[in-house]
Amino acid sequence: MATVKVGGREYNVEVRGDKVVVDGHEYEIKVREEAAFSTVSAGGVQYRVQLPPAGERDTSSLAVQVDYRPFTVAIEGRLTTGPAPRERKASGPAGGGATAAAVKGGVAAQIAGRVLAIKVKVGDTVAKGDVLLLLEAMKMENEIKAPESGIVKDIPVAEGTRVTEGQVLAVIEPD
Repeated sequence: MATVKVGGREYNVEVRGDKVVVDGHEYEIKVREEAAFSTVSAGGVQYRVQLPPAGERDTSSLAVQVDYRPFTVAIEGRLTTGPAPRERKASGPAGGGATAAAVKGGVAAQIAGRVLAIKVKVGDTVAKGDVLLLLEAMKMENEIKAPESGIVKDIPVAEGTRVTEGQVLAVIEPD
């Protein structure tokens, strides 16, 4: 369970698949991706939600727009149920599920999910901010962007692969 602060108010929040529990009240959630925003239906009420790009999100504080109104959302703790993500061993190749910290130039998954599409190939030159791949997490598409310019040296995942938070998705060697 996490504590979520919005507009000076605190809420106890837990995500359980397609449901979210807020202060003990359970709501069914449906998310529909649009071009620049998502339509989120919570408890039968629709909201237009715009998040910053996946590569620009701070996991502890997030600037969002809900129905064109800006909010800062601060999150303490884990939103989802289930076991905590395991710490990965630093040894082993990038394709073996190593964390980005263990691989020089590693680009990590910010959240557990499934690789939908890989937009680059080994040997490609990328600029900072270029989309490397799309990761589906919690029914949302997240763009995984290059944190720096360089050459793609490895892509240890394939389309359809399930990945864990912190797992290496690509390796970029700086120019």
